Amino acid sequence: MSAHDIVRALTTAQRRSRLPLHQQHDPHAASGGIHDYVNRVHLCKVLGCIIGLTNDGTHMAHYARKATLAASIDELRPAPGETAALTDVLRHWRAFARMTEALQDDAPLATILDEAAKCAALGCNAPMSKVLEVEGDGDTLVVRGQYGMGADVIGRSAGAVQAWNPAGEALTNAKPVVEPDVRLRPQDKVPAILIEHQVVTSVNLPLINRSGAYGILEVDFREPTHIGALEMSFLASVASALSESIEKYRTRSMLTADRDAKVDLLREQQHRIRNNFQLIVAMLQRNGALAKDPHVRDSFKQVERRVFAMASLYNHLLGLGDHGELVDLGRYLASMADSFHDFYGLRESGITLEINLVSGISVTLDTCTAIGTVVNELVANAVEHAFVGTSGQLTISLTRNPSGGYTICVADNGRGLLPSALEHIGLRTSRRILSSIGGQLHHRSQPTPGTAWDLTLPE
Repeated sequence: MSAHDIVRALTTAQRRSRLPLHQQHDPHAASGGIHDYVNRVHLCKVLGCIIGLTNDGTHMAHYARKATLAASIDELRPAPGETAALTDVLRHWRAFARMTEALQDDAPLATILDEAAKCAALGCNAPMSKVLEVEGDGDTLVVRGQYGMGADVIGRSAGAVQAWNPAGEALTNAKPVVEPDVRLRPQDKVPAILIEHQVVTSVNLPLINRSGAYGILEVDFREPTHIGALEMSFLASVASALSESIEKYRTRSMLTADRDAKVDLLREQQHRIRNNFQLIVAMLQRNGALAKDPHVRDSFKQVERRVFAMASLYNHLLGLGDHGELVDLGRYLASMADSFHDFYGLRESGITLEINLVSGISVTLDTCTAIGTVVNELVANAVEHAFVGTSGQLTISLTRNPSGGYTICVADNGRGLLPSALEHIGLRTSRRILSSIGGQLHHRSQPTPGTAWDLTLPE
């Protein structure tokens, strides 16, 4: 297959990259027969794969890919009679396939650069390759990725962005530079890294992105080597894929940094909200204690309990670091129960708290808030009325019902519930809250002194 066919195949691959492969070529229309058709298919895969490879990338990444590819093939001219062997095409394709497999979305930049250098070297049968980045004010090239040179070259200077440096010339003119023999250039101008690694032939392709030039993809040989249209087409695909991957990495890094900054801000706001909850509870407690009217004090306490229930839910969610729509009810009630010790001074009053909670019952935030408010109200009533100058025990349990749904029980072994207390304003409010989420509140008689309340809710 002639080199003219290579360039023509590249143009075809660009134009038809979005079509199924069987629509791109007709084997019966191929002038060279089935063997030429196979050559064409594999060649278009190599030359056109980058065009159809990453259609899910960002706009900026697409720009980097297209700009680098355009710069690399703009002046691609095959020599008269130049041919390409199918084995070379297959070698290019295999190297490129291995590279694209390695360049996953979460690959670190060092891996991206090293894999591209490896692909370029193996595809061209070159002993070494490197990726250079423009550094500082744009006057210096630095090695950022390599293959076949050793990790100690990373961070080394690769010369200035000047015409006497093959890499600098490619960057300055925004087009590939093939230096057949570096030794013919003024040796005092040639980068030391080329001399140290005995580079003779050097191929340099610019890597272009939205903000300008990232740097250079360079492939080096220790012997004079002819670089034909097929090799340049292959390296153009590698360079364009590399530019796109670099741009995607930079975009991903910026998005990650922006997300982390927002997470830090959100975390700060969350702590402020939690502190404000504590301040509100303290203010309610203080003003309630100052009120002389029992009804006013009771009103303060009811508001205080509801704020406490909200604060407990908020603290629980903040501790989980979970901002989903569902909450494990058992874990939330356990967290809330831990707060009862300090909020109601249970230890000081000689009251023990026992919990028996199953896990795996997930409820919405609204349901969780309603249940927390009611449970808090029932615990407060028990602390205030069940134990008058005596010690005792409180029990909070959560169980699944055999017929479906679940039940939360708040029980005490105190002096029992007076009939008049059934119409307590706090209990009426609790029933109304539960009714809003499809639940019910029932008082259950106990064989021993004490009170038990069952909150039954559907799944």
